[in-house]
Amino acid sequence: MDIEAARRIALSLPNTQEYPHFDKVGFRIRSGTPGARPGRTFMTLWVEDHRAVLMLTVDQQADLQARHPKVFFPVPNKWGEKGATFVELAQVNEALFEEGLAQAFMHAGRK
Repeated sequence: MDIEAARRIALSLPNTQEYPHFDKVGFRIRSGTPGARPGRTFMTLWVEDHRAVLMLTVDQQADLQARHPKVFFPVPNKWGEKGATFVELAQVNEALFEEGLAQAFMHAGRK
């Protein structure tokens, strides 16, 4: 999978907005109310590293990593300890990426 495919799949999710997130490309759920704060980020693209980061729960992260350790693994910092999960785009197929992305999207939509 490449960066453009990951972007296309993320933008196909309902109410998704792409935005600059520090020096990365972020994806979040749009706020349904004008003037309200935007929704939570559910994915960032690390273009130069050919990776995505999914914002999962710790349990979701552990499950995906256990089943696919070459594809999913924690970001090596405090965010990774909270569920931020690298996805090696060169190692993932679309179906598996969509599975992880759907989990991150649902997690971001929870209040």
